[in-house]
Amino acid sequence: MANIAPNRFVLHSRDGNTQVEYETTSFLGQPVLNLKQGPGLGPIRHFAGSQIRTLNTEIGTLVSVTTAMTVDTGSTSFSVLIPAVTLTSTSDHKTIATEAIITHHTGPNSVPITGVHETYQFIPLSGEASFVFALVEPLLGSTTKAA
Repeated sequence: MANIAPNRFVLHSRDGNTQVEYETTSFLGQPVLNLKQGPGLGPIRHFAGSQIRTLNTEIGTLVSVTTAMTVDTGSTSFSVLIPAVTLTSTSDHKTIATEAIITHHTGPNSVPITGVHETYQFIPLSGEASFVFALVEPLLGSTTKAA
C-alpha cells in the first residue's frame, strides 16, 4: 500500500461565500491557488509561484496570499491551514475540515498609529484532498520507461 501526499485541495465555506482550490504544484512546476470570495462568488483570483507563501508548522502547512495592498494604509492577506493527509493511492481522496484566515494589516499611515495592527476573520472550510497528475509527469514517466 502506497503512502501518497495529496497535491490538490478543493475547499469551500458552509455558506458558499468562500471557495479555494490549491495545488502544491502545477504543470509549470509551481504552486497555484484560485480564490473566490463574496456573495455570488465574484471573479476568480488566481495566484501562482512566488505570490504564494507556505510555512510548515506542527499543526499543518499555512498557505498565504496577499489579496490587497496599499503603500500607506496596510494590506489584507488570505491564509488557509492545510492539514497533513496521506492517501493510499493516486485515485484516493480524503475529506478534510480546516480554517481560512483573512488578516487585515495596518500600514505606516493607519489611524490610530498605536494599538492592534492585525485583525483576523476565521472562516471554517471543508472539502477534499486528492492527488492529480501534472501534464509533464506522464511524459517524463514514458521517456524513463523507453530508456
